[in-house]
This record gives sequence, structure tokens and C-alpha cells, in this order.
Amino acid sequence: MDKLSWENDDLGISFSVAYGRINVFRTALKALGLPPYYRFLLDSENKTLAVEKCSYKSSGAHQLPEDTSRDRYELKSMDLVRFIYQTCGWDMKSTYRIRGIAVPKRNMVVFDLTTAYRVQEGHLVD
Repeated sequence: MDKLSWENDDLGISFSVAYGRINVFRTALKALGLPPYYRFLLDSENKTLAVEKCSYKSSGAHQLPEDTSRDRYELKSMDLVRFIYQTCGWDMKSTYRIRGIAVPKRNMVVFDLTTAYRVQEGHLVD
């Protein structure tokens, strides 16, 4: 069996229900031009999540920190993370990471939640 891997240039997001934590990888936000504001759009029926460039007036807008040198940006939303875990039937004791696809014409990166990898001790597992 091939070892699962994650490339440094993969557009990514990860979720941890234990802390209600969402980590948006810098690569995903860089694909959007490191926008000052972004938000999440969840399609629970199709199990997809998008990170979309938006304005500060947009509903659900999150501000990008001034220091954009970090590899990932952490947000906390216990309700959203729990909802995603329940919708996807994920193991509540695990962390999950998903690769995204840039959609430049829509100013978003889309994540298919059905393709999530479980993460254990910093490594992707089946």
C-alpha cells in the first residue's frame, strides 16, 4: 500500500472537533490572493465546503491576520466543526485534513469533505 502524503503546495484545511478548531492553510488563502477577508460556505447536502474571498461587510467574514507568514490560520467554531463532523460521519476523536481545488473565477477554494484524510500524530492515515 502506498504511503499517504501531503505536499507543501496542496491547498488545505483541517478540522479538530476536540477544540472546535479549523486550520486554513496559507496555500488555500494564497490561491485567493491572501484576501483581507474570507468566509466559509458549507453545502451539507453535497458535503462540500468553500473558502471564499469576501468583503468585511459579508456575513460570516473572517479577517486575515496582518502577519501572513504563518503556514496556517486557526479559527474556532465549535458549532460549525461539530456540524461538519456529524454531517460527514467522522470519528469525533480524530482530526481531518482535506485538499482543496481553486476556482479562481469564483474567488474560492472548494473542499470535498468526502475526501478527508484522518490525521494521527501529524501523519495522514486511512
